[in-house]
Amino acid sequence: MRTTRELATIAIFTSLIIASDFSLTPFPNVKLLDTLVFSIAFVFGFGMGTSVAITSEVIWGFVSPYGPASLINIFTVLGELFFVIAGVLASRVWKQDENRTWGLSLESFYFGAIIAICAFLWDFETNLAMGLIADGFKFTFYALTFEITGASFAIVHEASDFLIGSALAPVAITFFSHTLKRRPLAVSPRAINQEENV
Repeated sequence: MRTTRELATIAIFTSLIIASDFSLTPFPNVKLLDTLVFSIAFVFGFGMGTSVAITSEVIWGFVSPYGPASLINIFTVLGELFFVIAGVLASRVWKQDENRTWGLSLESFYFGAIIAICAFLWDFETNLAMGLIADGFKFTFYALTFEITGASFAIVHEASDFLIGSALAPVAITFFSHTLKRRPLAVSPRAINQEENV
């Protein structure tokens, strides 16, 4: 069971993602969502990353100006888990150090590349799902054509994720590590006095 602080953190991250989705609506397939989910999973782990990814995608499915939620939203939610898994694995590879300040470096481009690869997998999965849904879940050539027709949107998505991921992921990881993860829970004066009297 999650604590109140964890639930509040999930709500804050989800609100930030939804607000950024709305602000970037004029630019289809350009979003902060993927980079933020990757960064959250990098710092806070699989559970927090998954919670934010699922709640953000589900809520966006209902409030998006592109239209109401449909069957495809199941696949967009599942696809977002690519970014969660990548964030967790990346934190293990780079052995996350909470005292480290991440800046623009070769590693920041690695982050961008990883996020872009996840975007490619997300695009491939959702385009195929759209084709299958449109063709009554029959695996036919018509279903596969959705990979071709969606290619232009996928390229924009992957290129923007690389650029945003390279620039934003190091900043977000540093901020989340130094300010949110390390901030101690409030301690009452009574608890402090008890510790001093021991």
